[in-house]
Amino acid sequence: MSESLTEHKDLGELDALLHSSIQRHEDILVLFKNIKNDTGDNTPAALHTKGAAILQLQEEAALADHDLIAILKEMSPTVSAHLSAHPLIDRRQEIMRQILTHNRSLLSVINNIKSLLAHDIKAIQGGRTALNGYRQTTSSQNGGILNHAR
Repeated sequence: MSESLTEHKDLGELDALLHSSIQRHEDILVLFKNIKNDTGDNTPAALHTKGAAILQLQEEAALADHDLIAILKEMSPTVSAHLSAHPLIDRRQEIMRQILTHNRSLLSVINNIKSLLAHDIKAIQGGRTALNGYRQTTSSQNGGILNHAR
């Protein structure tokens, strides 16, 4: 097989892998946008489900990217040098930038929530300590309060 025919085959496979990678990353982006715009069900179970969905999509994207990286490494330097102008690579990079922006935004929200929860937990612990400081006084059999200090 001639080198140009092999490179043509590689470019076709590259395009297919780029489309796959773009689709996986677009799915992640859609999920991030849905999470950002969702003000409804924020129960722990719902948040766990959303987190699991993000992880699953990230794993799928990583697999698609693994195959993409493998074919890029196999390409000749002359072909790979021209790929920076490839429109699908530009599209993928733009999606990755958007994912990074949403990821940072989501991380900021999560850190704020963690900070608020830590403050609430500390306040609750302080309240328990204060309540533990109170001791019930003992009463005599006739209902009067005994003062042990006498």
